[in-house]
Amino acid sequence: MTILPTMVGSRPRRRAPTHGAEYPDPGSVMVVGAEGKRVTKRPGERREELLDAAAQVFAAKGVAKTTISDITESAGVAKGTFYLYFDSKDHLLGALKERFVDEILRHAGSLYERVGRDDWWALVDETVRSFVDFMDDHREMCQVMVHEGITPETSPQFAECQRRIDEMFAAAIKMGVDAGVFSVADPPLTGRLLHYALDGALIHAILYEDDFDRERLVSAARELVRKALAP
Repeated sequence: MTILPTMVGSRPRRRAPTHGAEYPDPGSVMVVGAEGKRVTKRPGERREELLDAAAQVFAAKGVAKTTISDITESAGVAKGTFYLYFDSKDHLLGALKERFVDEILRHAGSLYERVGRDDWWALVDETVRSFVDFMDDHREMCQVMVHEGITPETSPQFAECQRRIDEMFAAAIKMGVDAGVFSVADPPLTGRLLHYALDGALIHAILYEDDFDRERLVSAARELVRKALAP
């Protein structure tokens, strides 16, 4: 459940934000509606809104052409609010990538926890569906990652993410083999091939097909995975 962007040039290392940390914005507010009502939001909520807005603007304009003003306008906050959470656009981009990695691992982990408990083939089918839905629901981040690439700062995060997901695939397939449900000679390599085959097809669809046929992709992917794993 990862993507494989191209490595780009080195950038100055910046300290990544700490998840859940308190920011000096206890009274963060947003002006909404014609009446100008002020809505107080928790610092964590405001930070997430800035990240969400940045993902949308980055996907639409590209990171290089996006300004901090573009991000704050999209989030509906004053420009000064941005600097309560991030030092710069690069700092925010690093936080956005870090959040994406966390979401990928949480999603994969929630499926892996069900291995050996749920019906094997039903879980295979659901994993394929869930994989496609996750990537399609995060298409803006997929676009950002492919076009922006992995920096030296985020390379270790994505390498670890890919390693952990490959391990989950391999372990799940091995458990299916041990249970007599799957027949695979090399679970780690088979898992990796299936993982990146689906990943590549999804990235192509997200980048080059405005309205790709999700059901067709799910059906073909399920057929592929079932044939690869079946005795």
